[in-house]
Amino acid sequence: MRAHTFLLALAAALVTPGCVVNGGDDGAVCTVSTCREPNRTQCVVEGGETRCLCDVGYVSRPSGVCEPVSAANCAVHAGDSAEPDDCQARAWALVADGRPNTRSIDPIGDLDFFRFEARAGRIYSVTVVPEGGSLLPRVDAFDQGGVWLDAVDGRPRAELTFKTPTSAPYFLRVSHSPVDVSAATGPYVVTFTEVGDDDHGDVPEFATEIIPDLASDPSPGSVFGRFNFRRDEDWFEFSATAGRPYRLVFDGPSGRVLPVVEVYLGSDLQRPLLTRQNPTVDFTVPSSGPVFLVMYLPDGSQGSYAFNFLE
Repeated sequence: MRAHTFLLALAAALVTPGCVVNGGDDGAVCTVSTCREPNRTQCVVEGGETRCLCDVGYVSRPSGVCEPVSAANCAVHAGDSAEPDDCQARAWALVADGRPNTRSIDPIGDLDFFRFEARAGRIYSVTVVPEGGSLLPRVDAFDQGGVWLDAVDGRPRAELTFKTPTSAPYFLRVSHSPVDVSAATGPYVVTFTEVGDDDHGDVPEFATEIIPDLASDPSPGSVFGRFNFRRDEDWFEFSATAGRPYRLVFDGPSGRVLPVVEVYLGSDLQRPLLTRQNPTVDFTVPSSGPVFLVMYLPDGSQGSYAFNFLE
C-alpha cells in the first residue's frame, strides 16, 4: 500500500463505532461529553484532535470493543522476569537509548508488549535478535489506541523502522513469527533507538519547497533525500507555470536508488498527472499554481537519492 494511502487508511481506522474523533486545531480540548462510549471514556489530544481510548483496566480488541483485561485477552503465565506483559495494558516501558534488553518468548504463544513515549514526526528503529533456540521473531507496532501500524518478520533478525506521526505513547509487540508454521520459543535481545527526524514530509502539509534551476545553468543544485523507513514517501512542492517544461534528472552513482515520481496539481491530490520511474522525467502542467512531486520506492524499501530540478 502506498504510504499516503496508508495514512488515509490509518485515519479512517481511527474513526470506529467505539471511538469518537473530533476534528480540531492545536487548541483541541477534551470535555466531559467528548468520550461517552461504554468503557471508552479516556480522552486524549493527539495531533491536534481529541481521541477516545479504552479506560484503565480495559484493552482494545480488533473489533474496536474495549474489554476488561483478563486471561482471555492478556495471558498470565510463567516466563521471563517481565511477565505478565501479553497486552498493551501490561506493557513494559522501553526507552530509545540503544541499550540491549534481554527477554524471551516462553511458553509457546507468548506475546511481549513494550510501551514507549514517542515524539511527533520522529523515526524509530527496533531490532530483535534471537539468542539460541528456534525462535523466529516478529515485531509489530501499534498506536496508543491499538491501531496496527507496521510489522516485520525476522530471518532470523527482525528490524523495523517506522515513523510516529504524533507525540503519544506507542507500543511494540514481539512474538514468534507466523511465517514459521512450527511452534517455537527462545530468548532474544531487543534494541530500540530514536533515529531522528524525517528528511522530507510525507503529506502535502509538510512538503519540502523547491525552486527549479534554469536548464541552461551549467551547475544546477542538487536535491538530496532518503527513504528512511518502509513505505516512506517524500513530498516536494513548487509553484508551476502552465505549459512550461520541467525536468527531473536523477543522479545515478552506485548505491543510490531510482524512485517512482508522481506529479499532482495542488487542486487534485487524488489523481496524478503522470507516474514515472526513469532517470529523466519531463513534464508540463495544464494550469499555474502549486504542484506536488511525490517520490517513493514501489517495494517499500529504503535508500538514498539525488536529483536536479530544471525548467
